[in-house]
Amino acid sequence: MFRASNDNGATFSDKVNLSNTTNAESVDAMISADGDTVAVTWWERNNTSNEPVLRISTDTGATFGPLLQLSHNGTLGNTDDSE
Repeated sequence: MFRASNDNGATFSDKVNLSNTTNAESVDAMISADGDTVAVTWWERNNTSNEPVLRISTDTGATFGPLLQLSHNGTLGNTDDSE
């Protein structure tokens, strides 16, 4: 879950479920922010998989791009800002 505050913690936005996974536990979350960009990474774990994932926001956490699976080979394309 993610909630943003743009007023030094006086108020927070509605919570957003960044993982929405039903077949894995979302664990070991880490967050980084720089200017308007917020990056949240965590591990999706179940009995057969341990997958590092990432979602990025470019509007201070108001919306996030798609779930990026970091251990897959290939090139990461542009992210859309949908929730």
